[in-house]
This record gives sequence, structure tokens and C-alpha cells, in this order.
Amino acid sequence: MPKFQKKHRQYTATKPPRVSQIPPPPNADEALLETMTIAACVDGHLETDECHQLCEQIRATPGFDHLDNHALGRIVEGYILRIAAEGISARVRDIAKTLGDDVEAREEAFALATLFVLFDGEVGDEEQEFLEELQRALHISDERASDISSRVAEAD
Repeated sequence: MPKFQKKHRQYTATKPPRVSQIPPPPNADEALLETMTIAACVDGHLETDECHQLCEQIRATPGFDHLDNHALGRIVEGYILRIAAEGISARVRDIAKTLGDDVEAREEAFALATLFVLFDGEVGDEEQEFLEELQRALHISDERASDISSRVAEAD
């Protein structure tokens, strides 16, 4: 957990300010929240402790500090139920559709997914497949994905 918090602080410190003059899509925050949720539970496990930690880390992420823990818990639970009903691939396609052509939002989604996949310090097969699927759906090049992943993973 301390390692994840270091990575989270690294992400927070290195998150570039939005340079686009075009505002993010209206539901971008929801897509980012769902991306973090999928990344946290893609390995098939989201214990109560992990759920609480997920909510705490989401609230510590720039732009999400205004959320109340109870409401956030209900939101995360709703995402988990939707993921279980529709499958990860369908949800990834919906996230990509929601974020549209906003390059900054797509790259932020990928960075957050990488961050939350690294929660336990290991990247399992399901997690790697999710990151690859998300990368393709968000139209992020291999070079850019590698750059984003290395920036997120820098803090040890």
C-alpha cells in the first residue's frame, strides 16, 4: 500500500494541466471513475478493504476530491454491477465512446487505469489484457502508452 500511495502522489504531481481549450466531454468524470474501478477489480477480486482504499484513492485523485465516501461507494458498487452484467469489453467501449476525441481525457483514463492496476505492485494477465484493450479502444499508440506507464510506475 505505501508503494501505491507513492505512485499516486507521483501521478498527482506529474499530471499535466489541461492545455486544450475544449472542455472535456460531459460524462468524462464518470468514465474516469469507471476506468479506475475496472482497473481495481479486473483481477476478479475487490475485497471490502480494497473497495475502501479504492474510494480513498479516487478521492485523493485531482478532480475527485469533492466526492463523499458514501456516495462514491454507491457509485463504485453500481459500476461493479454494470461490469458484471455487461462485461469489461463492453464497458471499455463505452468509456472510449464517452471520452470521444478528447486526447487528454483518453490519456488520463489510461494513466489512471495503469495506476490502479499497479495497486498491489503486480500486473497479472487479466490486468495486462485490460490495459491493452483500453489502450486500443482509446487509440493510444504503443509509444505513448509506454511513456504514460513509465511515468506512472516511476515512484518506487
